[in-house]
Parts: sequence; C-alpha cells; structure tokens
Amino acid sequence: MYVCMCIYFSKLILTGILWSSSGLSRQYHYINERMPWSDAQSYCRSRYTDLATVDDMNDVSRLVKTVDAGYSGSVWIGLKSGTQSRWGWSKGDNTLTQYSGWKPGKPDGEGKCVYFAYGFWINSPCSTRLFVVCYNESTGYNMVNVWKNWTEAQSYCRQYHTDLATIRSSEEQNQLNSIVGQGPWVWIGLFLDSWEWSDQWSLFFRYWATGQPSQGSDCVGMLTNDSGRWVPDSCDLQRPFVCHGDERLTKKQIVRLKLSSDEKSNLNDPLTQTAVLNKISEKLKSTGLESNSKISWRKQEGENMFQKETKRKGNSNKNCDDTNL
Repeated sequence: MYVCMCIYFSKLILTGILWSSSGLSRQYHYINERMPWSDAQSYCRSRYTDLATVDDMNDVSRLVKTVDAGYSGSVWIGLKSGTQSRWGWSKGDNTLTQYSGWKPGKPDGEGKCVYFAYGFWINSPCSTRLFVVCYNESTGYNMVNVWKNWTEAQSYCRQYHTDLATIRSSEEQNQLNSIVGQGPWVWIGLFLDSWEWSDQWSLFFRYWATGQPSQGSDCVGMLTNDSGRWVPDSCDLQRPFVCHGDERLTKKQIVRLKLSSDEKSNLNDPLTQTAVLNKISEKLKSTGLESNSKISWRKQEGENMFQKETKRKGNSNKNCDDTNL
C-alpha cells in the first residue's frame, strides 16, 4: 500500500517595492521630521533615492518651494565634506577631464579660485579682487569691469547672467582670450572643492551663503530664510531634510500556498516554516525578485499556520498533487 504525502494550505504575504513614474526634473520631497544628517540620509535612501542633490539655480528655486511655508530655518541636503579636493566649474560642469589651460607650474598651493590672464588659468586666493567674465546662455561671454572677489563675482554672474565663465575647449579658450586680450586679469568659474554629494553625483554646483563654507563642520544645510543658500553644520544636529528621487511604492500581495509533506513532517513547526521561507527566497532570487521583495507567513489568530486538506491512500502508481519547492 502506497501513502501519498499530506496536502496543506497556508497564506504567504509577498511585499514588493515598485517605483512611481518620473519626469525629467529631479523630484524633491520635504520630510518634516528632525533627524541627524546620517539618519536623514538613511531615511531618503530607504524611501527615495538619497538626500537632495542640486544641479543649478532652477533646482535651488524648486528646493526652497518644496519646504513647508511655515518653516524658517535650515534643512539637510545631500552635500557633505569629502576626502579629496578636485577642480570644478561654478556652473556645475564636471572635473577637468577633457580640456585645461593652466599656466605652466599651475595650479599650486597659492589659492583655490582661478583667474584668466594672458591666455592661461592661474589659481589665486578667492579674496583677491579682480574684474569678472560671466557666461550668459543667450549672449555668451560678458566682461564685467567691476572689482570683486571670486564669491562676489559668482553671485553677480548668477544674478545678471547664468554663471561665471566656463572654458571647455581650445575654441572657447581662444574666444575668451580675444575678449580679454592683454587687459585685466578676470575671474572665471574654476575653483578647488572638497565637498561631495551623498549620491556620488559628480557636478560641482555650489550655493554657499556669504562667508561660507567655514571649517570644522562636515554636513550641509540649506537656509530657507536666505534664498536657499547653504551653510556647513554639525552632522549631529536634528534638522528637517529634503530627499530626491521617485517615491517607492509598497505593494503587498497575499498568496494562497499549497505544500505537500510526508506524515512525519510538521509544517506548523517554526523551524520548518523558516526553512520553507528560505527555500522560497532562493526561488525569488533566481528570478531577480528577491532583493526587492520581502516574504512572511500570514497567520490567523488562534489557528495553525497550515491547515491539512486531505490524506489519500492508493497504489504506488497513483500521483500525488504536490508543490515542489
């Protein structure tokens, strides 16, 4: 006499993560909970993409509007102190990977901001007062014959044009040289920076408040009461914060599961149930779903997890209706 395996039923909860659709612009989400910077980062990474990253002045404007109108203070964004200094452009362009026009022997340790003179780039202290070359998306390079330090020059160009001048090719270098000629030294948008974005975004747009960044603080907050300008602050301070990215949508699905076992096995034993879940997780992983899904048993109060359906007897040629895991 052949004994078929017993058939049991239970319910399994599958929880998966879906992503909402996104537009072309980075989506910002104000979180009105006060947390240290690292906790805010973890929160954003678990529910969105990361703490807010900013590309340009349009992003600054959208970021400020995201914060609740009733809040006046600092909110965490994704900028933090890095371990490596790099040269980048004020407008946000990446590091100097394609073209550079340094004067021989430069850059050196003389300063973190760069001016243009006699066809070369020369680094100098940012407090030096020089004339300025702005870049305008409509009109190109524009000379500004007013003495300013580098930070003042950046603010002026962003207010009246697009930003300080960026030079990305020998053609642009020659164009700027024809404008400046043998005239005054002029600030351009190149500067040395050691800050980095939490999501590892490589662009160099910065929007510091006057006199910033200061030494000694490693995390950056945005001042809602100063047109969205940025200040370094202690990472341990509790602040609201802004995340970026599409919101993750959690979808929960309950599946009725049918398993089979021999009569010696107890599917209501917690160790056995854990082993079954592990086996199911392996199956999900093989399909690429395991990393974005969580599974758990659903149990009705006062009932066993598994309910026995039938027990059939027959000859050895009779097939059992079972689920293979």
